[in-house]
Amino acid sequence: MKIRFLPQKRKKWRVLLCTLFVIFTIVSTEQIATSVNVSASDQIRGSAVFSPLPNMEAIEKEVHVIKDLAYGKTKNSLLDIYHPIHTTEPLPVILWIHGGGYVSGSKDSRQNYGMALANAGYVVANIDYALAPDQLYPGPVLQANAALEFLALHAKEYGGDMSRIFIGGDSAGSQIASQIAAVISNKTLAKAMDIQPAIQSQYLQGALLMCGLYNMETVRATGFPNIDLFLNTYTGSDQFESFSRIHELSTVNQITPDYPPVFITVGDGDPFSSQAQELVQALESENVAVDSVFFEGSGKGLKHEYQYALDTVDGQETLEKTLNFLFANSNR
Repeated sequence: MKIRFLPQKRKKWRVLLCTLFVIFTIVSTEQIATSVNVSASDQIRGSAVFSPLPNMEAIEKEVHVIKDLAYGKTKNSLLDIYHPIHTTEPLPVILWIHGGGYVSGSKDSRQNYGMALANAGYVVANIDYALAPDQLYPGPVLQANAALEFLALHAKEYGGDMSRIFIGGDSAGSQIASQIAAVISNKTLAKAMDIQPAIQSQYLQGALLMCGLYNMETVRATGFPNIDLFLNTYTGSDQFESFSRIHELSTVNQITPDYPPVFITVGDGDPFSSQAQELVQALESENVAVDSVFFEGSGKGLKHEYQYALDTVDGQETLEKTLNFLFANSNR
């Protein structure tokens, strides 16, 4: 017997199949993304995307994990809190936003990294957000702002000091992080997006931007796998460049002298390396302080999300430089 689908059901099936394909693509990309530095693998055996630090078991004993706190009413508005067990003074707060091409990923895969940051003396809020195509732009930016509002009310309960807040993310999460930092520091953008920033700009001490995309006019030229699929899905457009609000997504267009200090990194084998360079140019043109970790000319071939391979020398050294940036800007 043949099963006949009504037109509405066919449409639902097409959306479902498209979504499954996108998720499969991004997961596959994440699995093959990080290249192992040969010299690093000689020193530390074993390397993969999202590999924890060798001392992760010790970190787990020192960091308290609170899972799945609801920070809003939108779908997937949950966050985890990681903070040191033994602390007597209020600690700076880090809001972390995961990547996944806007269509996939979750906070859970970033937990080890977030705990490593917390172990160094920070309260880390690692968030989930609703994914495309169920939620389109600017949904994740609004949710990030809602998470900051939640933290403004509750971070103190976990030892957090919201007068010292950092916002960070990786890949698509880095773009979202860079944009919410722009919303907080750029009144014109906040007004255009009709967002009331949840924190005052003077409390935003820095942005941690890893392997992200920051210029929608040039991102297609990077050749990043399926970039049109990800951005079309996120914007709900047939061609993302023609999306009416695409200018807002390009952080290079939103930088002002009030943008917070930035730590930015990308591997030399990552198609987004040129995107990071473009953002650095925009930041420096506005005299924004920038700490960058690039590998141009190194020949290492470090690919997308290399910084999560924390069993490699390059991943560990970048983490150390990240912590140096956090310490310097937490105490300025």
